[in-house]
Amino acid sequence: MTVLLSAVLYRLASTGNPVWHVTLFQDTALIFLVVTLFRHLPRPRHAADVAPNCSEPESKSPVGLLVALVAGALTYSGTVPFFFICDDFDHLNLIRHPFMQSMWPQITKGQLDGSTFIFYRPLGFLSLFLDYRLWHNWAAGYHLTNLLLHLLCVAGLYFLCKQLGLRNESCTVAALVFAVLPVNVQAVTWIACRFDQMATTLGVWSVAFAARFRRTRQLTCYCVALLCMVLAIMSKESAYVIPVSLLALELIPVKEPTSRRSLAQRFGPLLGYAAFVLALLLHRFRTFGGLGGYRIFDGKVIAKSDPLVSVAGIFLRAPGGTLFGYNWFQPHNWTLALAAGATAAVFLTLCLLAEISVFSSRIVWFSLLWVFVAAVPVHFYLWDPDPGLTYSRALYLGSIGASILVGLLFGQTFRGRRVSFAWTLALTVFLFVGVQHNLKAWRFVSGVSRAVLAHLDQKVPDPPPSAIFYINGTPDAEYGVPFFHVGLENAVRFNYSWRTDIHVNPQDTSELDARSPVFVFSFR
Repeated sequence: MTVLLSAVLYRLASTGNPVWHVTLFQDTALIFLVVTLFRHLPRPRHAADVAPNCSEPESKSPVGLLVALVAGALTYSGTVPFFFICDDFDHLNLIRHPFMQSMWPQITKGQLDGSTFIFYRPLGFLSLFLDYRLWHNWAAGYHLTNLLLHLLCVAGLYFLCKQLGLRNESCTVAALVFAVLPVNVQAVTWIACRFDQMATTLGVWSVAFAARFRRTRQLTCYCVALLCMVLAIMSKESAYVIPVSLLALELIPVKEPTSRRSLAQRFGPLLGYAAFVLALLLHRFRTFGGLGGYRIFDGKVIAKSDPLVSVAGIFLRAPGGTLFGYNWFQPHNWTLALAAGATAAVFLTLCLLAEISVFSSRIVWFSLLWVFVAAVPVHFYLWDPDPGLTYSRALYLGSIGASILVGLLFGQTFRGRRVSFAWTLALTVFLFVGVQHNLKAWRFVSGVSRAVLAHLDQKVPDPPPSAIFYINGTPDAEYGVPFFHVGLENAVRFNYSWRTDIHVNPQDTSELDARSPVFVFSFR
């Protein structure tokens, strides 16, 4: 079945334009979801369905976790030498200043988009601020931090699966899938996505400790879960959906019978989570005087626009992009079509053949709820197809739920150790090929960004005071990767030891000295 599906999908993926490829795999994801949901609809409960799967974690051996961590490290080790890109230069310009000048406004007012305060992400900026104190202008150090955060997130996902009661094979596969899922390339590779990484990493550890608290009733676990949730929300507002995942944990049975726990014991801790989230929301409204976020031309918050289009984005494009996130703008050959088709065939095989139980059904619903809810704060990124994965960072949080789902179905399909190992290896290779394909676009743009600044330094090694650089024809993106859509002026200033007297394509020339030296460059 898998070979046949791979052949069909490979043939379809070998032709067509980028939007056609996105639509093909988006429809494949829809089939995957519909079949999975249909097969896991509620059905009469049998005691045998729950008992075998709700035991304590089978083994405390770290082998599965180590395999996932090594796979993730090897997959993204090539990103460490990458250069700064686009928004990175704007962030560097901010965090290079002293704490009171750079960080205190982030804590008291939020992030300024030039005229309006729109985001409240002080912890995300604090991580970059500390990075600058350690790495200064060395881009490799920031990429190394991103890689370490990704591996910490992989470990959190593995720990969460253990606390949910999944079998060892399922925990390992879930962590492996997340570690090498192609859609996560932007979030791990782009330094400016530190906010998504922080929010997701802290969010998954929050849910993991909350799941452990449900099993052990240890107060320390509850406090850690609460702290991680608050820190995640302070990293990026997408983490406001974490309490929904905490509520969804109640779908999953624990070792002790539910009847032994009163309603206060079951839902009382949730009130604590809700209280802190409400306090953070009130602080956000008080700081911004409203919801905040990006605004469209008429001043309306974009998050409140086009609800019907948002539904399609949340329930169709979010899972499609998460499961099959390939950069179709990046030139590709038969290897990507084969890897994408084979990955889709494996997923379809899992949803068709996985054994079903009440326990597995509840994990399925928990996982899918995570995928859909995580897309709600970023629904405006998902209105249209995204063949270049321009907004794929928004799916990093949702890919946690998708990875748990794949890991569960994997464990419910393959029982033999050798067979399970062979299929795990095959799936890992397919996903690895997809990641390396997506990374080519980032490697290219990183190299061009470095080359542009080197060219300026060669032509104008020592600009005179108040120099003006006119750089024409700079594209907003290359192969879906942002390229000086913003940050060009700060990039040039960075190139000349942060000289603030240098201007690039100034919009308002009224304050510039008419005698300022001008240098004109055209991008090719």
